[in-house]
Amino acid sequence: MKFRCERSDILEAVQFASRAVSNRATLPVLSGLRLEADDSGSVSIAATDLELTMQTTFAAGVDEPGRLIVPGRLFIEMIRSLGAGQVTLGGGDGEVEIASGRGRFRVKTLATDDYPALPIDDDSSDGVTIEINAEELAVALSQVVRSASADESRQILTGVLWELESGSLTLAATDSYRLGVRTLQSSGGPTERRNVVLPARTLAELVRVLQGSGGPVRAVVRDNLMAFSAGGDDESAWVIGTRFIEGEFPNYRQLIPTGYANALTVDRETLLEVAKRVGLLAQNNLPVKMRLDAELEVSAHTPDVGEGQEIIDAGYVGEPLVIAFNHQFLHDGASAILAENLVLEAADGLKPAVLRGEGDESFTYLLMPVRLS
Repeated sequence: MKFRCERSDILEAVQFASRAVSNRATLPVLSGLRLEADDSGSVSIAATDLELTMQTTFAAGVDEPGRLIVPGRLFIEMIRSLGAGQVTLGGGDGEVEIASGRGRFRVKTLATDDYPALPIDDDSSDGVTIEINAEELAVALSQVVRSASADESRQILTGVLWELESGSLTLAATDSYRLGVRTLQSSGGPTERRNVVLPARTLAELVRVLQGSGGPVRAVVRDNLMAFSAGGDDESAWVIGTRFIEGEFPNYRQLIPTGYANALTVDRETLLEVAKRVGLLAQNNLPVKMRLDAELEVSAHTPDVGEGQEIIDAGYVGEPLVIAFNHQFLHDGASAILAENLVLEAADGLKPAVLRGEGDESFTYLLMPVRLS
């Protein structure tokens, strides 16, 4: 294999794919990057840990097509350390040569035959295809992913549920203390609802790629895999694939209450600022307390540390009520809402509260209160 390209092009591709390089690989070859050049003038760089797969393609001058597996971390640092300008890369006989300017470097390669086939390369099943606006999907995922659990003992909760229907997509995640649900429009989709659960870790990587993107992103659901792609035949095309998390996701719809009589409407930015200040006094996992009435009082108290309180102008309908929340969970929910005003609906200090944007039903954040002693 031999090709020529700009250092900036290969560096961008390597940095993209390297996010899927395994740090705890059971197979040593999974610590590598797969480089593949074809005679059409494109080079693809890919990595997989068998759960997450990332691949990107860029244009290059290909002299000899071929495939190599290079040690991931070392190759990344090599490319990053090169000066600007053209890079020539060629490989064979168990090593790869990198030439840049007046420098020549040789690095031992890994066995190509030991590298597993990429899951995204298997297109034997047609699958279900949907298209979603990239920017909208990035926002939706960033709203929901934060509610997924980090506890591996309940693996199904470390993922995000995708409910796919014709023309619409619903995302949901929960860690048993909070729940985030977002609905958005899509094109295509199955004739009957199909549910899959994808790892939150993979989706966090997808958000990073989608942020600032325009146009549509294409998603294909296969038997045990969902693959996202954009760019098509463009020289900056990319693919991210992830396997499903097996298991039964909780029936989140029955958890969302309706008809609460108590509703608070408050400026979202003001609440975030006040909760951040007062939350400095909510240490050792102690909650922030909210007194809902004609005004909103936010307070916190940590013994041997201090206490604080602040009052915010707000609109309130209902009976006076005191409710307390985990400070970080409250911040996560309020910051995920995009509307200028936030609406908090609650029954009492024990039942789950609902946070939404005023006039926006597309995103719902359900939050369990903390019992006050």
